[in-house]
Amino acid sequence: MRTISADDLAARWPGATLVDVRGREEYATAHIPGSINIPLDELPTRLKDVPNTTVHVLCGSGKRSAQAAVLLSARGYDVVNVAGGITEWYRNGHPVTYAPAPADTPGPGRWRSLADRLRGRRPGTH
Repeated sequence: MRTISADDLAARWPGATLVDVRGREEYATAHIPGSINIPLDELPTRLKDVPNTTVHVLCGSGKRSAQAAVLLSARGYDVVNVAGGITEWYRNGHPVTYAPAPADTPGPGRWRSLADRLRGRRPGTH
């Protein structure tokens, strides 16, 4: 299985085809702009949704995407796993699209806390 770093992916992005295999809620919270969300547990039944081109798969850290890469490779796809997933992508300062805060959440603090965790910081320290 081929693997690339988040920085190597950034050099190919935005032209690269990205399939994010995290769950729907994880994806909705934060994702790489232009990525396609196909949760790992849905992938076997949604192969028709995977473009027939080189596919870069990612998740939160690289574990689920490695499983997806094996599955897609076995089905004949040209696939590349993104080591470190969106966590590494975000830590390295690459762009991420965030979900708007729900109406019942007081302010953007909840999402900033998630962003801080992705960057490896304690919430509230900058």
